[in-house]
Amino acid sequence: MKLFVNTTSPFVRLVRLAIEEKGIADRIEIINVDPWADLAEFISANPAGRVPTLVTDDGAAIAEAHLILRYLEEIAPQPSIYPAEGLAQSLATAALALGATEAATAVIIGRKSAPNFDTDMVGTKRFRTMTDGLARLDAALPRDFDDRADIGNLAAVTALDYIVFRYTDRDWLAELPNLAAWRERQKGRPSIEKTMPYI
Repeated sequence: MKLFVNTTSPFVRLVRLAIEEKGIADRIEIINVDPWADLAEFISANPAGRVPTLVTDDGAAIAEAHLILRYLEEIAPQPSIYPAEGLAQSLATAALALGATEAATAVIIGRKSAPNFDTDMVGTKRFRTMTDGLARLDAALPRDFDDRADIGNLAAVTALDYIVFRYTDRDWLAELPNLAAWRERQKGRPSIEKTMPYI
């Protein structure tokens, strides 16, 4: 299999975390691309030009992180990132984290075409979504990875690390003491360290 990625996308990281936790990294070739450059092989797999995109061994091209995660569950059901026990809470945690992540990426993309994006109506709402989402995670912490890796904590660490990485003009962790302590406890986890975003 092939996975088209870039090194900053939080949606790529979500998929890569699942791949690492499921122990199937040796089955997947990672191909770094610039999503804005329209590499022919990449666009052939996904005309939307979005990462991540997974090409299966039989040639099926699956785009969008959530759909890729569904496929990974099928080919590597254990350990499941959607376990039956506590599933609703894991999904609720993931929803908060993914909302914050989507808002954060929308700001980065919005800035490319609108210099005042941060302060216009849409940008202001996106920043509120980021702030409120992380605050709610701070009040209701994800499960520790040592307890169990699931969609909730995969999405939470992805959201937190991406926002801290992209929005360096604010000390996010100082405002989120519980989430900061939670993040500190996850340090050293191989899947987390291997998939950290970078430019």
